[in-house]
Amino acid sequence: MGLKDMFELKKKFASATTPDPKELRGNYEVRLVTGILPDIRFFKHRKVMPDDVAVENAGPGGYNEFLGKIKIGSFKISVVDSLLGDGQKVLKVNYNRSGNPFWVRPLNDELKKLSDGYYLGRGVFVFGKFAFNSFYFSLKKEK
Repeated sequence: MGLKDMFELKKKFASATTPDPKELRGNYEVRLVTGILPDIRFFKHRKVMPDDVAVENAGPGGYNEFLGKIKIGSFKISVVDSLLGDGQKVLKVNYNRSGNPFWVRPLNDELKKLSDGYYLGRGVFVFGKFAFNSFYFSLKKEK
């Protein structure tokens, strides 16, 4: 992805709205947003946020699913200030949970709403006091 494309995604993210965690119930297709090529969906990746997740995990959240059966990366969601310190309110998808592999725990997704059922996210890795945006992705609600 060229710098121009990354800049455009950054602008689009900044202009989007912060979603309410309650609206994110259901299943969402996850696609890597490349800016140059068509968005890429790896291994039928989706985020699953069931209606009863509050009962299951003591708060809103869900998990990632691959190939329709492999579950990895459970998470909690909440509205917070961005970890990148850019003054944005985001819906944070926090993977720093017991039970997740060590290589997933430093990842936090930050989501903004583009339109009903469609979200732009950025993957933010946190190591100590350092946080950096490593990729963008989209979520589209499955019907």
